Amino acid sequence: MILRSPREKPLPSDFPAHEVAHGSQVGELLERLINNLPEKLRQPLILSALEEMSPVDVAATLGMSEAAVRSRVFRARQILREKLAGSVTKKHG
Repeated sequence: MILRSPREKPLPSDFPAHEVAHGSQVGELLERLINNLPEKLRQPLILSALEEMSPVDVAATLGMSEAAVRSRVFRARQILREKLAGSVTKKHG
């Protein structure tokens, strides 16, 4: 039996195998990109996006203002978008 986190949704049985493999590759790439973010951007992003904490809670946890949390999460996502777009362009270009 495979245990899933409460937020993880099972894949439909009719999901094409190549799409599952591609999704796994994208997930691995995204994980590497997140790990390579500067610490000051990585922590707020992980708490906000992956742990689903509110900006107020992230701010309290990290000892910074809510505005700083929002700014850093925005910047982290912007960097990830740029890196992912660059990665897709390299593979298909």
